[in-house]
Amino acid sequence: MVLARAFTQAKDNDYESLVSAHGRLRAILDALSDGTLPPDYDDEALAAYTASLISLQGKDGSFSVSREPGELSADERDDALRFVSWVAASLLCRLRSDMPDTANSVEGLDEALARVLNWAEAADFAFPESGPAEAVQQVEAAFILASGRIPAFLKESPEIAPKMADGIRTLEAGFRKRLESGDTSLPGGIDYRSLFEEALAGLTV
Repeated sequence: MVLARAFTQAKDNDYESLVSAHGRLRAILDALSDGTLPPDYDDEALAAYTASLISLQGKDGSFSVSREPGELSADERDDALRFVSWVAASLLCRLRSDMPDTANSVEGLDEALARVLNWAEAADFAFPESGPAEAVQQVEAAFILASGRIPAFLKESPEIAPKMADGIRTLEAGFRKRLESGDTSLPGGIDYRSLFEEALAGLTV
C-alpha cells in the first residue's frame, strides 16, 4: 500500500469511502508501530501527515473520516468516528513516544493528543449494537490503543485524561474476568481466548 501524505476525509458518507479513508489512516499507524515505514516516508513526511491530521480535529476533540458524522448510523459512527479517534490518538501518542524530535516539530501535537483522549466518547468501550459480538469490537479497540502505547502513557500520566485511564482499566478488568471464568467463546463457537490474552497484554504493559 502506498501511504498517504496527508489525512483526508471522505467526500461523502458512502460507506466504502468512509472505510477507505479510515484504512489510509490506519495504515500510517500500523507502519509506524510495526517499524515498516518505507524509506521515502521520512520524518518530514510523517510530520506533515500528522499536521494535516491535527488540522481536521473536531472542536470536541474527536477525529472523523466523515465531514458530517452527525448524519451517520450507529454502526457507521463507530467506524468513522470512535475508532478513527482511537487510531488518531494512537498515532499521535506513538509519535510522541518513539520519535519525540519529530513530534516536537508538529505544532499543537500534545494539545491535540490531550483533547482527543478527553473527548467525551474516548473512554466508552461499550458496543451495545454489536450484541453478543461486542467483545470483538473491544478487542480491536484494545489492539489500536496498545499499538499507540496509550495504556502505558496513561499509566504513567493518568492526570492527562483521567476518564480514559479509568476506561482502559475497566476494559482490562473485563478481559481478565473473561479469561479467569473461561468465557472466551463468541457467536459461532469461535474461541477468542488467544485474542483476549493478547489484548489484555497490550493493556497491561
